[in-house]
Amino acid sequence: MIDYQGEKFKEFLKSKNIGASKAAEILGVSRQTVYQYFKSTSLERETVSNILSKFQTSEEDVFGINRQTVIRPIHQNARDLGDATIYDEEGLNKFVEISPGRYRMGVELVPVYAQAGYLSGYMDQQYLEELPKHYITVDKFVKGNYKAFEISGDSMDNGSIKDALPHGTIVTCREVKRELWTSKFHTHEWPNWIIVHKTEGIVAKQIAKQNLETGTLTLRSLNPDKDRYPDFEIKLDDCVQIFNVVKRELK
Repeated sequence: MIDYQGEKFKEFLKSKNIGASKAAEILGVSRQTVYQYFKSTSLERETVSNILSKFQTSEEDVFGINRQTVIRPIHQNARDLGDATIYDEEGLNKFVEISPGRYRMGVELVPVYAQAGYLSGYMDQQYLEELPKHYITVDKFVKGNYKAFEISGDSMDNGSIKDALPHGTIVTCREVKRELWTSKFHTHEWPNWIIVHKTEGIVAKQIAKQNLETGTLTLRSLNPDKDRYPDFEIKLDDCVQIFNVVKRELK
């Protein structure tokens, strides 16, 4: 069976300098539908026919395949796209094999200048598409929602090489699903966290305490100046997303 990958369609549009809005107009669909096409790992045949007809092109030009091309799974947690690009089963994470057993993984990066808009845009596919990408090297396929954030300020800088997050550090993080917030966070395994808060914005902290009964977290800065950076408490109900930091790259 041939899989018509949405990522290939996205690359085709990019090569033609056609944006999502223009593509939606050409195809007679909404812009949101076009973004859904981009994320699809197997477009419907009717959709493919519409793309080929409206853009007056061929399967090979758009998808890089012909009818004799068969795309086979190469890993239980991944799907081969017919080239070096691999997606996990959920279609969230993209990997490029750079050597046997080593993969380049790309995630959206939320730099300091974009953090003010993240709270309103984190569910907006267009906003996420426009974010720059950050790449890390991994030795296995990973699942989950990963994002990278740029650290601003010195609240998480204690001069330690072990856990400090100095200004300009890029942290790659994995989201903790909301249904898991009622359990204890694994703070011993993951000391640093990114909290997306309704009023505080994007906050990099350590979790000093978690009260399951009241649904609150006590957050702590690494900076030893507690006059400037005292511990403070937040309610989980006021959090939008919670990420544990899995990798950091110092500036």
